[in-house]
Amino acid sequence: MNDTKAHWKRRALRAEHELESLRMIRKFDHAQELSMCRVDAVQAVALREIQEILTDLLKTEPRAGLI
Repeated sequence: MNDTKAHWKRRALRAEHELESLRMIRKFDHAQELSMCRVDAVQAVALREIQEILTDLLKTEPRAGLI
């Protein structure tokens, strides 16, 4: 059995490295999620503005939607 002090130190260093790797992955995932939320918000605003423009256009030009 390898219960030496050096063995436990290696295990602790591996665990710290694994923890840091997981933290980096979570940080990256969080950044990606925030980016996607920003894009979704911008697209939602753009769609609402387009809807308002089309609604106003149909009020002023009732035949605007017809070809």
